[in-house]
Amino acid sequence: MFDSNTEISPYATTARRERLAGVGAWLGLLALVIVTFFANVDRQMLVLLAELIRTEFGLADIQVGLLQGAGIALFAGAAAIPIGWIADRVDRRVILALCILVWSAATAACGLATGFWTLFIASIGLGIGEAGLMPVIYGLLPDLFPARQRILANSVFALVNLLSAGAGMALGGLLIQGIDTMHGALPFHLGSASTWRIAFFAVAVPAPLLVLMVAMIRPRYAHSDAQGATRGAQARGLAAREYFRREMPMMIRFFGAIALVNMAFAGITSWMPVVAVRFFGATPAAVGAGLGGAAMIGSVIGCGLGWLLVRRLGTRLGVLAPLRVCEWGALGACVVSLGYLIAPSVSYVYLLFGAQFMCVVAGMIMFPGLMQSICPPYLRSRVAAIGVLATVLMQSGSPVVIGLVSDHLHGTSSGLIWAIVAAALSGFILACFLMRSAANAVRLAIERYA
Repeated sequence: MFDSNTEISPYATTARRERLAGVGAWLGLLALVIVTFFANVDRQMLVLLAELIRTEFGLADIQVGLLQGAGIALFAGAAAIPIGWIADRVDRRVILALCILVWSAATAACGLATGFWTLFIASIGLGIGEAGLMPVIYGLLPDLFPARQRILANSVFALVNLLSAGAGMALGGLLIQGIDTMHGALPFHLGSASTWRIAFFAVAVPAPLLVLMVAMIRPRYAHSDAQGATRGAQARGLAAREYFRREMPMMIRFFGAIALVNMAFAGITSWMPVVAVRFFGATPAAVGAGLGGAAMIGSVIGCGLGWLLVRRLGTRLGVLAPLRVCEWGALGACVVSLGYLIAPSVSYVYLLFGAQFMCVVAGMIMFPGLMQSICPPYLRSRVAAIGVLATVLMQSGSPVVIGLVSDHLHGTSSGLIWAIVAAALSGFILACFLMRSAANAVRLAIERYA
């Protein structure tokens, strides 16, 4: 049987002897935050420009949903597993640099698209590149920080990552507005290109700088030592098989719940910009600023609320306090979803969007720490990759289903909004049931490996 104490104690002993992380570790964290921010900008650009692209190419809603969903679901989800496996065996910085180059090249390819299929292929590349982001980064953070600072590092990264999702949308909106303003004066014959094409080119430009920043990261701890990582590989392979055999039922429920929350929210974040443009006449630039600002405000409030609730519940629920807060957050987001059905203006949509961010973030802010606590150190990237696979498969199907339902309800003036709300309610409610059923198994896993 897999003995967690035998495997974990050497790491814990080493961590106690290590000094606090120095300036280099925090600069490394800053580099990872910046990389994640630009990944969010690239991802949000496809969302913000969806209505402009649909109009130029004459796409149906199901095709828009496929662009934002199936390309990621079919290829990026599958890519997360081998990327995580490789990242547990080689220098994670190399893998992260390759991911940056792949998603940036795919983003630029979106700007060269001539129709649905070329856009679809480019979205596949975008998804594959970004599929490795979380497995690599959450595996790399423990290489930068000792065990006693790991929770702090995880929380800082998770907070900034959540904020960058909204900031990426806001920056994307400002970029679109700037391109519209200077469109006629752009060099290299760009003035004759569509705004959405120029926007894709612009967000792909920082890729070489991001790769340089990743190359300058200097890991210090156990896994970053290649010889140490190689020692005992065969024994760890056996332990890995035993771990997955023992914990797979728990992982299915745990990651399934998180995936359903992301699925429900992905439908809202993917289609709400389209709703704002199509039903309320807002411009993509205004939508980026409005939804992005609401997301950032909701994230900040949600982070504070989540930490407060976890601290208050910690004495009574122990290690399960974050999971219970996540459950409450999903219920709150479920209730807020109903408000979209009666939204009288785009400002009301922004308010609801921010409220949902607050609810979801309040529960999800502690998720990375939970994920790292349910497995031994040398399996972190692979376990994270399984979480990414489950999340990507679920959340990428949401835009497609919403687009399909919307096309069938085309005769209804608010068919798209009804489709969005139905998908959100289903995901949030099912996630709550899974979280409740997984609670005891999660607690036992944390006791074994944390």
